[in-house]
Amino acid sequence: MKQFIKSYWKTLLFFAIAGLVGGFFTGIFVLDSYPPEMQQQLLNELTASGFGGFPPDITVGVITAVQALGYGIALGAAGIWLGKKTGLWKDEKKITKKPIIAAMIVAAISGMALILFDILFFGKYAEVIMESYNAKPTISFLLASVIYGGVIEEVMLRLFWMTLVVFVLWKVFDRKSKRPSTAILITANMIAALLFAAGHLPATATMIGLSPMIIFRCFLLNGGVGLLFGWLYRKYGLRYAMIAHGGCHIASKLIWILFI
Repeated sequence: MKQFIKSYWKTLLFFAIAGLVGGFFTGIFVLDSYPPEMQQQLLNELTASGFGGFPPDITVGVITAVQALGYGIALGAAGIWLGKKTGLWKDEKKITKKPIIAAMIVAAISGMALILFDILFFGKYAEVIMESYNAKPTISFLLASVIYGGVIEEVMLRLFWMTLVVFVLWKVFDRKSKRPSTAILITANMIAALLFAAGHLPATATMIGLSPMIIFRCFLLNGGVGLLFGWLYRKYGLRYAMIAHGGCHIASKLIWILFI
């Protein structure tokens, strides 16, 4: 354990800081996205819990930051340990050319796809989707998307859950092999992508509501980009999945701000 902490304390510290910063702004953004009645309900709950004297956005931000801090450290440590067992964790010291180009291409394609699918297809069948673009992204939304999404969501979904699924499938179905097979890696990536998409349903329900079309959109778009992030993770390493995820948000928000 001491050797593990000595080797990876900087990585875990990065996850912790990203969790605190990204979680704080995620809490503020989530609160802002609530309809007035839900905001009042949350305010009543905070008052009943003894936090009524503090600004609700700061309170929710701090609570979310503490949760994200825990995710970053606990799931990050577990994911690294599992990643070393499965071969998914890569102890790279430098950013290399080919992987960073791949990550940037994935980021650009993903960011454009999220917008174009709405404009060309989903927006025509569900007006509420295009109505959601009327509000320009706030600073808290941008920071939450890039930092919490790009780092903490990748720690949770790729580093921990995808690696855990790989480890379990490997031990159950292919334990005689020294490393998990490509089929296991692909299967785990698909499962993690589905979990990634499902994890966006609550926020989607809050912002634009849920319908069969909205649910299909969530799984198609979030699941699709999740597969790309998972491919980068297993091929090049976690840092490139993080760069692509954060870059996807930057690309989509730039298109949003400049052209919509």
